[in-house]
Amino acid sequence: MKNKLPYESTGSAIKGYSDSLTARTETNDCVVRAFASAFDVTYDYAHKYVAEEFKRKPRKGTYYTASKITKISEGVLKVNNKKIIPIGTKSNSVVYPYSLSYEVKVKGETVKRQMTVGTFVKKNPKGTFFVLVKGHAFTIKDGVVIGNPEDAIKTKRPMRAAFEIK
Repeated sequence: MKNKLPYESTGSAIKGYSDSLTARTETNDCVVRAFASAFDVTYDYAHKYVAEEFKRKPRKGTYYTASKITKISEGVLKVNNKKIIPIGTKSNSVVYPYSLSYEVKVKGETVKRQMTVGTFVKKNPKGTFFVLVKGHAFTIKDGVVIGNPEDAIKTKRPMRAAFEIK
């Protein structure tokens, strides 16, 4: 496929993923996997952290992730000695406190566009990013997608939020 991004499976990218009994029984855990790979922590640590800090229930999705990560980034709390930096411009939205929209000229008129995964990777080829798209989360490390295989294929997917992990 022409626009496919490099991909690494969660099994090889996340510490302790293959050995975790919790990982074998979990579903709807994309935020846990993205958190583990972005912050370079074990799956079990990420699972416990997301359950406590984000109020995630076992085998259920994680809600309001962008606003919760933004609150963590505003405080002095660090995860694995790594800092969280929101990407984009500040918005008035409670759900997505930072906007990834940008302006382009189309036939002489200025229109707003939402950043896509492919555009984001082109603009940010280096670094570790926790990425949120509609109903899903994954990690991009130095242009390599860590998540589900289709995350590397769906490059035109609009992004909801992104956070750089340093």
